[in-house]
Amino acid sequence: MNKKRLRQWMAPFATATLILNTGYGILAPDAVASALPTERHNSNLTGLNTAQLHTKLATAQGRHVPVTSGTKVTTLTKGYGQNTYLNQMLKVMSSQMVTANIAPAEVSNLTAVPTETTKVNLSWTNPSDLNFDHVKVVGVTNDVYVDNIRSNSYMLSGLQPNTTYTFRVKTVNKSGDESQGTTVQAKTASIDVPVDKTPPGEVSGLTATNVGYNAFTVNYILPKDADLSQAIIYLNGKEVQRTTGTSYTFSGLIASTNYTVLVKTIDKSGNISGGISIPVTTSALSVDTVPEVTGASVTSVNNYSVTVSWTRPSGISTVSLYKDGQLVTDSSGSSYTFNNLSSGQAYSFTIRSKRSTGALSSGVRLTATTDSTSSNSSEVSNLEVDSKSDTWIKITYDMPSKADKVKIYVDGDYEGTTSSESYKITDLREGRWYEIKVVTVNSNGRESSGVKISERTDSDGYYSSSSSSSSNYEKARDLMRIAENSLNASDWRSARDAISDLPSGTRKSDLLDRLEAIRNRAIGTSSSSSGTSSTTTTTSGTTSSYPNNAVSSYSTSFTLTPGAKSAYVDGRATTMAQAPRIINGATMVPLRFISERIGYEVNYEKATKKIILTRPTDGKQVVLQVKNSTLAVYELNNSRSYSTNITAPVIVNGYTLVPLRVISELSGYQVNYNTASKQITITK
Repeated sequence: MNKKRLRQWMAPFATATLILNTGYGILAPDAVASALPTERHNSNLTGLNTAQLHTKLATAQGRHVPVTSGTKVTTLTKGYGQNTYLNQMLKVMSSQMVTANIAPAEVSNLTAVPTETTKVNLSWTNPSDLNFDHVKVVGVTNDVYVDNIRSNSYMLSGLQPNTTYTFRVKTVNKSGDESQGTTVQAKTASIDVPVDKTPPGEVSGLTATNVGYNAFTVNYILPKDADLSQAIIYLNGKEVQRTTGTSYTFSGLIASTNYTVLVKTIDKSGNISGGISIPVTTSALSVDTVPEVTGASVTSVNNYSVTVSWTRPSGISTVSLYKDGQLVTDSSGSSYTFNNLSSGQAYSFTIRSKRSTGALSSGVRLTATTDSTSSNSSEVSNLEVDSKSDTWIKITYDMPSKADKVKIYVDGDYEGTTSSESYKITDLREGRWYEIKVVTVNSNGRESSGVKISERTDSDGYYSSSSSSSSNYEKARDLMRIAENSLNASDWRSARDAISDLPSGTRKSDLLDRLEAIRNRAIGTSSSSSGTSSTTTTTSGTTSSYPNNAVSSYSTSFTLTPGAKSAYVDGRATTMAQAPRIINGATMVPLRFISERIGYEVNYEKATKKIILTRPTDGKQVVLQVKNSTLAVYELNNSRSYSTNITAPVIVNGYTLVPLRVISELSGYQVNYNTASKQITITK
C-alpha cells in the first residue's frame, strides 16, 4: 500500500488525530503514511513494540522521542504485510479522538511602521476562531523573532538602521497548529533622518448610542493630524479593533453590566495617544411579568376526569393549561375538564396566563387525585352496533339499575351523554374504524371503567380490492408520514385505518411498528372539555416532538410570526412552546423547534450554556453558546471549519432563541421576512 492509497484509506480519520496508548504524543495520519515503506512487505517494521513503533514514526517526522522503560506494549506479529501492519498499528492506538487540528484563520489589517532606526511596530487584527490562541512573528528564513503574542501589536527592537525587513505573522491554535502566515515589509529609519515621536491628537465627541442588553455603538470624530493612521478601540482595557472609521459596535455583551470604552489614536510612525474614555452600562434584559389568574380551584373530580376553574386577570384573554408539566391546550374560558385520566391517580395541573405576544406567567398549580373505581356503578351489558352508514354508527345497550346515565367516547374523545339505551354517533368518516366506549354514571357522579366496542363505517370503495396493493401501500405510507410530522390524533387515526386495510406482510408490519411508536404522543395530545370534542397538537420546548431516535422526514418549509406560537411546518398548522421574538431589532426564533426538524441532534451543556448541533447524515456540526456572538461550523466529512459573528443567543422562558441567520448557516435554508404580513418563511 503506497502513501497515496493509505491516505485515501484513512480519509474518514482526516478530521482527527490518534493518540498512542503509551502516551508518547500525537501521530497524525500523514505521519503514519510517511513512516510506511513503499514495498509490499517490510521486515524492518515487524516485531516492533509500540514504543519502538512510535520512535520510528517520530523519527520519520524529524523528531526524537525518548523511550520510557517499563511501558506496557503490544508486540506486532512478524511476517505480516503492510495492511496487517496498519491494522495492528491502529489497534495499539487509543480509541480516544481529539478535536480536529485545524489551523486558525490569518490575521487581518497587518501593518508595519518604523518608529526608530532600530524598531518597527507591528499591528494587526486577530481572527475570531474559537481555537485561536496566539500569534508568532518570524522572518523570511523562518527565524523566530517572538512567540506567544496574545495582543494585537508588538514592537520589534534590535534591528539595523536603514534596512528593509520582511516579517511573517502566523496564527497558532491551542494545539500548536500554525497558519501559513501573512507577510509585511518595513524599512527602518536612517540614522540621519529625525524620528517622529509626537503622538497624534485625541478623538473628540466620543458617545455611546443604541445601547441594548448585549450591544452598543460608540461614535467619535478623528483628529485632523496629517500623519494619522488609525483609531484603536479598547473595551475594559483590552484592545478589540483598529479602524479608520468613526464608529464601532460592540456585541455579545452581558446585560446590566458596566463597561469602559477607551479610544486612542496612532500615527504612521507608531506614536499612540493617551486616549479618551467613557463608561457605558448595558440595559437590563426586559422580562414581561404576566399577572396570574385568581380563584383557581378544582371544582369536580371523577374517576377519569378533573375539572378546574379560574378567573382571568385584566388584559388577559387566554390561559395555557398543563397536566403534569405537559401543555394540553389553550383556553379562553373560565373552566376546563381534563378527561381520559386514570382512576385513583394523583395529577398536577398548572394554569398560566398568556399574553397575545405569547408571554406566559409562572402559573398557578393545582393537584387532584381521581376517584377509585371501587365505588363505580355497574357496566352496560349487551353493547352492540344496531345499524350504520358511511357517516354514522348507532349503538344499543342495556343500562344497569344503578346507572343514572351513560357517557359516550369515540377514539378516546368525549362524544356525548344520554339516559337512553341507544346512541347515534354522527359526523364520522367513511370506511374508518372507530373505538366506541360506553361509561355508566350513577346518581353520585361515579363513573365506571367503561365497555368498548369497535366498528367501521361503510365505504364507497376508496380502499377496496379494486385498487392495487402497491397503491394502497403508498397511500398508507403517506398518511403515516403525515401523522409522524403532525402528531395529530386525527391524522394518526387516518393512518391506522389505511394500514389496517393492507394485506399481511413485512411492509404492513413495519408501518404498524411506526404507528405504535407515535401512538402515545399523538393520542396523548388530545383533550376535551365536557360536552365538546377538541384536539390540540402541541410542541414542547423541553421534550421535543422530534427526539433524536424518532422516525421523521426532514421538513422543507416553515412559516413563523414574531409574537405568535402558531406556525406552519410543510403547510401543516402546529403550535410552538415559545413564540419568536424581536429583541433589540434582531428576529430571534426557537432553535430546537426548527433544528430537530431538519435532522440535527441537539445537545445542551448546562454548565457552559454551550449548544452543540450534530447531523449524522452529512457530518455537519454547529456550535454556539448563550450570550456568545460567535457561531462555529464544522463540516467533518469535508475537513472544513469556519466561524462567523451572530447576535448572541438568549434563553427566554427556558427556551433557546437564536437569530434567523443561524437557520441559514445550518443547512443552506433560505430565510425571508414579509414586512407587510410580518411573517417569516424558511424554505429549502
